Amino acid sequence: MGSGKVVAGCACVFVVLVITMIVALVASSLKKLSSDQVGIVYDTINKDLEKEPMTEGLHLGPVGYQFIIFPSVYKTLAFDDLKCLNADGVIITLDVTFQYKAQAPKLYDIVMNFKDYEGYKTVLQYTGESAIHEACSYFTTAQFQSQRGSLQEQLRNKIIVKYVVLYCDITDLQVSDISRPEEYEKALRSKERAREDIMVAFNERPRLITEAETEKREANTTAQIILDKANSDARILKARATAEAEGIIQQYQKESEAYQHILSPDGLGFTVDGFISYMGVRVISSAKNPVYIGLQSPAKSSYQIP
Repeated sequence: MGSGKVVAGCACVFVVLVITMIVALVASSLKKLSSDQVGIVYDTINKDLEKEPMTEGLHLGPVGYQFIIFPSVYKTLAFDDLKCLNADGVIITLDVTFQYKAQAPKLYDIVMNFKDYEGYKTVLQYTGESAIHEACSYFTTAQFQSQRGSLQEQLRNKIIVKYVVLYCDITDLQVSDISRPEEYEKALRSKERAREDIMVAFNERPRLITEAETEKREANTTAQIILDKANSDARILKARATAEAEGIIQQYQKESEAYQHILSPDGLGFTVDGFISYMGVRVISSAKNPVYIGLQSPAKSSYQIP
């Protein structure tokens, strides 16, 4: 009786152990994927990787297997404050974002090349930066603002080309910010101010020309008035001088005629010496100031002894 109970107890324990092991094995063979996941089965014991990806749901696989999981929906990859050199050699800072998703049918190749999702995402990050740098080099500084749509399309095309070999699809690429160097911005603002000043000067030009022409006409009028007055004053002075000159000439002609009459036999009959004496008397009599005359002493008589 005692031995039978022992045997029965051992059998019960064995059954419990077997059931526990079966439950544990079944539990380790069941894995669940959510609706936003896709995975590929990896047998950790046999080191075997399945080729067909699994989608959402509860899946039964080899004992102790695990899923190498990737997102089945688009995820966002962002490049914040990414600096690149443009065609002018100017450093441009960009903020670029886009949605990406690994191609589920190529999940086996992706895992074989990049191990898992984190390794895959790192490669996508570096490849995206390379594509952005390449696209940036095709545009000048001015084109980054004037052709922003073309820049965005070029970025998209470059990333698509580089991501094709990585079995990755992208969508909804956006360039949210474009920053140029502060020195360039200052130079650009100075240029804009200069352009505005030029436009103001250009618009002011007709008014300034009109004012200048008005001042010129006023100056010409003033100059003509001064010239006319000067010419008038000159004519008056010339007429006055001519009249004075004619009066002097007539006066001397009259005196000349009078002196000629005095010296003529029909006149007073003065000799030359008498005429000179007469003129001397007239000069002295007409003088306003006292006149002092020095005369030679009378001639001495000459005495001779016989």
